[in-house]
Amino acid sequence: MSFFDQIINKIFPKEKKNVILSNEVLKRSQHEFASYDEWFDSEVSKEILDKVFRAYHLKKTDIKDPIPIALLQGDKANGFAIANCSTLLDSDYKMLLEHFKKQILGIGYRQSGSNRKVTAEDDRVTTKEFYYLKPPIQMEPPIDQRYGNISLELILHDDKPHFLKLTASVYSDRLYSEPESFSDLVETIFKKDN
Repeated sequence: MSFFDQIINKIFPKEKKNVILSNEVLKRSQHEFASYDEWFDSEVSKEILDKVFRAYHLKKTDIKDPIPIALLQGDKANGFAIANCSTLLDSDYKMLLEHFKKQILGIGYRQSGSNRKVTAEDDRVTTKEFYYLKPPIQMEPPIDQRYGNISLELILHDDKPHFLKLTASVYSDRLYSEPESFSDLVETIFKKDN
């Protein structure tokens, strides 16, 4: 490389791009379903759900908990994210993702999309597992939006959980009813019903 090329590359560096290794519909295997069922039937699942639920409520009152939670509170969207921590096992994040999805489907929501995207970045491989859930279809206004459209997202860096996020986005259009309380949704997803 000539001196001139080196100067040009320093002034105008080539953009580093993430390489998409995989981008597919998220489908769980029979083994993954069995692992979830085993986790759900254990006492461990109740303990984890209780710990995260407690951490969520402590965060709402600005009290620190060993499980780091970030809150999203707004007019159009509400949610929370659970960051990686030593209190939870790596496998717990995927189980929580599946549990939240199952609970939301159990209240009449429908799965509108799912995706698993794996990208290679500079120093790591990032995996994003994503579910998009919508309330039941209704044609006559006012349309009951329930809690709004819900997205569930698990981000892994080098197969280690980075965070698990739930976001409920609502419509403010007059064709839609007022959304139900996000607090009620939180109560629902942390239940352990059979």
